[in-house]
Amino acid sequence: MFDRRSLMVGGLAAAAAASLARVAQAQSGRPMLVFVGDQTSEACKIWRTQWEPLFLASPAFKKLDYRVINPATSALLGKQQSWPADLRWLLDTFLMSQVGVQEGFEVPRFFLVQNRQVTMSTSGNNAWRDVMWPTILDVTGTSA
Repeated sequence: MFDRRSLMVGGLAAAAAASLARVAQAQSGRPMLVFVGDQTSEACKIWRTQWEPLFLASPAFKKLDYRVINPATSALLGKQQSWPADLRWLLDTFLMSQVGVQEGFEVPRFFLVQNRQVTMSTSGNNAWRDVMWPTILDVTGTSA
């Protein structure tokens, strides 16, 4: 017989399994794009309304994992609780590194991750268009 406790345990187990599946999939060699932004940035609003819909409709989107970190304000970007547990390594190893600190938390920021390594990082909508997007097309073997 199911009671409230068994439903809670089952729900927690299902959530943990889904999270582990994402981690395993991201580590399986499938490229992953991580978008880092905040809800107050005008540049992020442009990304979300103009560029993201085009990206989501592209053949390249189907060939990679896409994760979003989009807290309410830019001040929250440096807080671990704003990041999913399986992506906190990006915050710790890249954004808090000497290079990351020098570049600052300019948003929107994009990370192309393969085999749990950052293969490219860009920030800004122009860098998305001129650098990251062509790289994604190349990595996924697709065209615009």
